[in-house]
Parts: sequence; structure tokens; C-alpha cells
Amino acid sequence: MAAEGARPLGVTPGGEYTAVIEVARRASGSFSWANLNILAGTRVGPGVIRPAPFPALTGGFAAIGWGPDYRRVYYADTDGALIELGTNGESWAYRNFTSELGAPAAAWNSPLAAGGWLDGRMNVYYAAESGDLTILLFDGGWRLGTDAKTPKVASNSPLAAMQNDRGCFAYYFDDLGHLREVEAFGTHPAQATDLTKFAGLRPASRLSGLAALGRGNDARRVYYADTANNLIEAIGYGETKGWSWQNLASIGARPLKDGGPLAAAFRISREDASVTGVAQFCRESKPVWLGRTGNGWSSQDIYSTRAGVRPVAAANSYVACAVSGDGRPWVTFVTDENHLVLWRGPASDWSWWDLTADGLPPVAKVAAQGPLALVHTEDGPRVYYLTDEPAY
Repeated sequence: MAAEGARPLGVTPGGEYTAVIEVARRASGSFSWANLNILAGTRVGPGVIRPAPFPALTGGFAAIGWGPDYRRVYYADTDGALIELGTNGESWAYRNFTSELGAPAAAWNSPLAAGGWLDGRMNVYYAAESGDLTILLFDGGWRLGTDAKTPKVASNSPLAAMQNDRGCFAYYFDDLGHLREVEAFGTHPAQATDLTKFAGLRPASRLSGLAALGRGNDARRVYYADTANNLIEAIGYGETKGWSWQNLASIGARPLKDGGPLAAAFRISREDASVTGVAQFCRESKPVWLGRTGNGWSSQDIYSTRAGVRPVAAANSYVACAVSGDGRPWVTFVTDENHLVLWRGPASDWSWWDLTADGLPPVAKVAAQGPLALVHTEDGPRVYYLTDEPAY
């Protein structure tokens, strides 16, 4: 634990507050956890800290990790301000993009999405109170972008983001349920595309999750659930001249549980970024890793013991995933007992950890599904979640 017994300013001893928790697996195989709102705060007296702004339980959550152990975590605070918690592997600090850059307040239930780190670029997306897609771009410095002419983000839409050598892209559903792509910047002018019309995509489930991957010169892949709970993959440019799509149920993907949620990841190595995968919950609320190597896919059940017990996900659990440089998938979610768990594949060499059973602060009661984020740096996997019962 890294909270160091500090009490947040204005919170009485024993009082509850919301906090971002990081769980880290070290090279030795051991786990440790830290209260990032405390670590990123400022000490104002003996045992008292002015913490980083507390996260809202209704909003989204995103994280980026790269290099030896650089990490960034993004969320909206209780006033809707956009907050960054960041470390270069040593101390933590926070930034308030609403006060620094004038970033508009996030909608009360806005999802967040981040497109990762690529050649010194980062990008973070959310929906403003107006419903406008809002973009924070880092390319040597942060800049803010929003365009009222772009179709608004539907109130129940998820967000997904990715980037490739061309630029940064965000994906969401509009009020018609159409899948929208917005290119933030790149070698071509920024543009917004109705992918449902342009690529002739199947209609999306109203409960669909959303995930996206980008790599290479201009490869793009987007994943969502159609109205029959089939997993759909849209494939754009890089590998084709335009957009195409396929129903992954035809090659072994399980029907999704109520349309989602979804998470996708690819191998960190720039030399071999072809290994991708999608984490999902199947119709029976059990977790599945759908892995892709080369031109093939394989559906792998996620187990919790060597005896083959399959866990059940909480009814409102999120799912997050990452792939390490050696090609191993990592998946985290909340079980039906509200335990935060972490799984490492593949099926031939999988491992499982019940992180809550090891003494973590509990997952927030109001939002038992998370939200969750998972990154993998050279130092190992890092899991992020929210709690409303943090230890000082």
C-alpha cells in the first residue's frame, strides 16, 4: 500500500471518499496497490494531504502506459473537470485540463477513451455536457479540440480511440445508432465519417460496447455488437482500400452478453503488432478472450483455477485488457462477488489472481462495474479502478 496513512484535507477520520486505485504486478510476481489521489496530492500538514480531485463514479475512465513505467490516468472529477494523474515511474502529480486549457465539463455519464502512446503522441476523448465530442491531443504539448458540426455523442454511447502512423481516431454511436469515426489530425484534413453508411455495417445493439485498434501506416479495426449480439469487426485502410466488415460469430466468436462490454489490445512491440485480441463476456456472463494471430482467430475460455472453474462476471462489470511485449494477453474484470480479478493467458499457460481477496480496497459500491483500465509497461501490468472505501 502506498497511501502512507495520509488523510485527505476536509475528510474526517473514517469518512468515505472516491479514489483511483492502481494495482501493480512487479517483475518478482508480487502485487502492490496505491491510492493515486493521495500520491498525486500535496502535503499540507502532518498526516494531511490536499488530494488530487476526487473522481465521479458516473463518468468514464482511461489509462495509457508505455516505456519503462510511464503511466497516465484520465477521469472526470465530481464537477466534470478533466483530470490527469501522471508519473514517469517515480512520483505522481495531477493536472486539471478544465482549469488549464478551458476543456469543457464532461457530461455526467460521459465515457472516456485514450488512444495510447505512439511516437510521442497521446489522445484523450470524452463527451461534453453539450454532447459534443471533445478531444485532448498531446504532440509535444497539449491542445484542445471540439467541433459542434460533428454529430453529437449519444447519451448512452461508449467511446473508443486508437492511433496509427497516420493520426488519431475516435469512434462512437450517434443518436441514430450509427457508428461514427472522427479523425483528429494526421497527414490528411480532419474529417468525420458515418461508418454505418459508408461501410454498410450491421445495425449496432443499443447496449453495444466498443473497442478499436490501430497500427502501422493506416490500419484500423473497430469492434462492436450487432442487434443479435454477434461480434462485428470493421476493417479499414492499411489492410484494405476502404472499409470492410465481418461477423466474427462465423469464425467462432461467442454471442455477447447484452451487447457488451468489449476491450481490445495488440502486442506492444512495434516490430510485431499483428497479435490482437478482444476480451468480452459471453451470453452466460463468462469471460472469453478472442485472440488473433496472423489470419486466424481462436476463442479461449477464461478459467479461475487449474481445475477449470469458469468465473461469472458481475451484471454490470466492465472489462479491460492489454497484451504484453511477449504476446501474452491480460484481462481484468469484476466477478459476481464484486471481486476484482486479473487473468493472464494464453490457455496453454494461464494464471489467475483474485486481487480483492489480497486486501485491496473494495470496488466502488455505486459503480461495481468499475470503470476499469489496464495497461502494460516494461515493468508489468497495471490495473486501475475506483473505490469509495479507500484506506488513508
